[in-house]
Amino acid sequence: MQLTQDVAQRVTEAISRPSWKSADPTLFAMLLQKNADQNRKVVRWGIAAAVLSYICYGAFDWFLFPDLADRLILTRLTLGLTFLVLVELVARRGFAVTTLHYVAALAIVAGAIGWLLSALGTTHQEALSHFIIFGTVFILGANLFFNFRLWLSALSSATVTVAFASATLFVLQADFAIRLVLATYFANCLVLSLYLSWRLSMERYQTFLHALQAQIQEQVAIENGQKLIEIADTDPLTGLKNRRAITREFADLCREWATDNDEIGVILMDVDYFKRFNDRLGHQAGDDCLIELARAFDETAASNHAIAGRYGGEEFVVLCKVAGHDHLREVTHQFCRAVEDLKISHPDRDDKLDIVTISAGASLTRADQSIELRILLQEADRALYASKFSGRATFTIYDAQAIDQKRASQNLSELLKHAVSEGLVSVVYQPICDATSGQVLGHESLMRLRDFDGSVISPSVFIPVAEQTGGIEELGLWLIDRACGDMVEHGLGAVVSANVSVVQLKAPNFPLHITEILGRHGMAPHKLALEVTEGSDISLEAQAARSIEQLRALGVQIWLDDFGTGFAGLAWLRRFKFDVVKIDRSFLHDCQTVRGLSLLQDMVRLLRNLGHTVLVEGVETKEQQNLLQHMGIQSIQGFLTGRPVPIEEIKQARRELVA
Repeated sequence: MQLTQDVAQRVTEAISRPSWKSADPTLFAMLLQKNADQNRKVVRWGIAAAVLSYICYGAFDWFLFPDLADRLILTRLTLGLTFLVLVELVARRGFAVTTLHYVAALAIVAGAIGWLLSALGTTHQEALSHFIIFGTVFILGANLFFNFRLWLSALSSATVTVAFASATLFVLQADFAIRLVLATYFANCLVLSLYLSWRLSMERYQTFLHALQAQIQEQVAIENGQKLIEIADTDPLTGLKNRRAITREFADLCREWATDNDEIGVILMDVDYFKRFNDRLGHQAGDDCLIELARAFDETAASNHAIAGRYGGEEFVVLCKVAGHDHLREVTHQFCRAVEDLKISHPDRDDKLDIVTISAGASLTRADQSIELRILLQEADRALYASKFSGRATFTIYDAQAIDQKRASQNLSELLKHAVSEGLVSVVYQPICDATSGQVLGHESLMRLRDFDGSVISPSVFIPVAEQTGGIEELGLWLIDRACGDMVEHGLGAVVSANVSVVQLKAPNFPLHITEILGRHGMAPHKLALEVTEGSDISLEAQAARSIEQLRALGVQIWLDDFGTGFAGLAWLRRFKFDVVKIDRSFLHDCQTVRGLSLLQDMVRLLRNLGHTVLVEGVETKEQQNLLQHMGIQSIQGFLTGRPVPIEEIKQARRELVA
């Protein structure tokens, strides 16, 4: 039962109202309606039991009043069976409970007075003076057994009392003292039973009020919880689902994917030249543009039974179930066309178009790969970048062998050659915190890259190209140099970490470059941690293994990143002593299932037995943090404790904290 605000206010007022005041008519009507079925049963079974008892009492009539026995028994049978049939008829015809109560009250009054009038003419007045006391059964029945409204109980029981008291005082042939005592007894039974009836009625009413109050509080709690979930899962600007919600929706799609023949498509979309749009028209116009695009995406997603969300900034993501590549191509095309149909003017583009468009990349689940959103997004991201290098305002379906993607990689490699000199690369820092106290222990440095037009290029796109072309060596050393400089100048905690690839570790002079950077900045080696991603078996790369040993000898910390996602994790743990092992975020997010939780616990237990310090990535909620605290995890990292931000924002936050 949904409870309105008016009902909630009435309940609050009714609970604080003195008990002697009348009940709220609306709430009392709700009580009667709530107990309608129960009251029907009470009346039907109560009348059946009363009629049976009423007729059985005819045996006393036979012994006590033999002169009127036939008439009295006939009266009992006639009245009892008549009202029993009448009550059943009213109940079966679906009349209101109030009508049923009227009939039951009439049955009590008629049964009592009908017998009394027949019995008063007996010659056995002494026996009658003893037996008449059983008239109180009718009074008690009217007041206590049938849950009548108080006025109906009072009216019916008072009628019976007046009849019996009057007959006792003015008709019964007995001593006056006996008649007075009997009349007083009837009156006393009336008062006492009415009081008990009133108390029981109030208790039922108060119990109902408190049950309503509890239901209201539960309903409010559920509504607030739903609002919090909605807020947590909704992008505040566009109203679309955010990353958190998209991740959960993907998990739901994966469960369905196991039972049907459809594939899961992931479409990543980026607004073309959006930075220029913002710079020319202002951020408010940019927000309005994103809201319009979100509305178009939501409508297009609904028509295709898909799920649209905002991935961040001017990037949007779509999850859809499709029959294959051709179907995915058609759905992606619909999203691109939906944006063009809006005809939002764009005043600053390099091409001949003068409206806002999007570039899109899409990827599809395949039988030969694991079903991971992270992998599909990386593939869609690469396809998206291929669309950008193909001239924008188009889309690309991911294909590892596609020519346009090779061309995009070639163009990106040219960009990477000038990234450092042109100032296209930057660094952001994400805090690493103590799982229990929340204290910042250090920071991880992360590289960011922008195109010449200012648009962001995802690390999942440019890092693989940089590794393939060898550009990662220059970019990696630039990142480490910048991180060490910021560490010394601004203090980033006990340690600052940077990711290094096998390509960097295989470079013969890599340890010497690290030594030179540390010496130039005057930084203690143990304050630098190099994170090696579990992507290939470096134990098979002799030079990479030597570099790790030399860096450890220098005092630099060596961390294992994304543990559990590669194929060489256990081999690495046997071969190298890592200062910290970072468990990949996917294992924490899988803890919603019993199997996922058990797997994470087993991983933590294994790493502890091997003597490694454990850090868990991807902590986004307080519940996840509490879980990790319970498991005894030392360090955590994720959006809950801090997002990656430039050093300027860290400095500003410190100034505000001091102020």
